[in-house]
Amino acid sequence: MAGEPLIPDGDRLLTLTELCAWLSITERHARKLIERDAIPYRKIGHLLRFSAREVDAWSRPEKRSTPEPHPIIKEPIGRLSRPTNRASLRLPKSLLD
Repeated sequence: MAGEPLIPDGDRLLTLTELCAWLSITERHARKLIERDAIPYRKIGHLLRFSAREVDAWSRPEKRSTPEPHPIIKEPIGRLSRPTNRASLRLPKSLLD
């Protein structure tokens, strides 16, 4: 039916047109993904084919856990704030001697 998303079944091999319709991308974008080996594909003769199962797995990458901060850096580096008073700009006496 019109308006329903194309959901390939099993290990069916999709054409470039079917892949683009399924992923809602342009053919140009699909070809760029192919050129960079960013999407799983097969060449059968001079034709490009895409395994529905492999593309489905590719389009749903595993969630990464949030990286732990570096042991030396305890807090994220943000915008540096300036001291509000001039007294905080003075050097300690131990450094002046």
